[in-house]
Amino acid sequence: MSTAPPDTGGGTAEVKEQKQCTILVTGFAPFQDKFPVNPSFEIAKRLPQLLPVTKKHTTPVRLIVHPEAIPVRYKDVYDLVPALLNSYAETIDFVVHIGMASGREWYALECQAHRDGYKNPDVDGNRLPTAHGSTEFGDCSEILTTSTAYDQIMAAWRKNAEAQTAFGDLDVRSSDDPGHYLCDYIYFNSLAWFARKHASSEHANGKKRPALFLHVPADSDDESLKKGIVVTEALLRAIAESLDPVRETDDRTAESGTG
Repeated sequence: MSTAPPDTGGGTAEVKEQKQCTILVTGFAPFQDKFPVNPSFEIAKRLPQLLPVTKKHTTPVRLIVHPEAIPVRYKDVYDLVPALLNSYAETIDFVVHIGMASGREWYALECQAHRDGYKNPDVDGNRLPTAHGSTEFGDCSEILTTSTAYDQIMAAWRKNAEAQTAFGDLDVRSSDDPGHYLCDYIYFNSLAWFARKHASSEHANGKKRPALFLHVPADSDDESLKKGIVVTEALLRAIAESLDPVRETDDRTAESGTG
């Protein structure tokens, strides 16, 4: 996307490219009988394709929503994540997975994910082998964290959420425990993929891991979904804003020929 200022007659008008942030978003399929609708995918699929520039938000955000709800199965997630990220590797700047947390009335942004400790069965009753983490992700740390400016994103997310007026106070919180289930597992798989992609040795030590996980409440009525969309858009805006300084630094480095 680019914009050009009007020609004032003083020569050729300078064309200034407008930076755009592209974020891949996923949601899960239902997995509990008492919750036949998983709001994570219902929220994801209702997101617009573009969050445009406003007076408060100067970075347009392009959204690519995975068109299918991800089954709550370990094998599906294990197979899908690398295929999905490989296909979008040159297109996206960031990944946001959304999942449901029953029993919560707040929205939580997870800062890390676990390699081991997945004891609960998936929707088909299948469990991961005890050694799955060390066997399949032996090159990864037991806990992987997002590489983003997490505290900055949290602050901007809260600010963006407070700025909306449609739903009153929105309860958004930080979290370091995504739950040792499929939400945790998909998050770890994405972080591991990026850690491997940007690794400088045989150990998956890549410092660039642009992924986050958002937990949403289980309510799936129309009003709750509308609220979830507002909260999610507030987060996506915060992520885009956090990437701006990095991009500007990269641009300056490229222009100066350093690095």
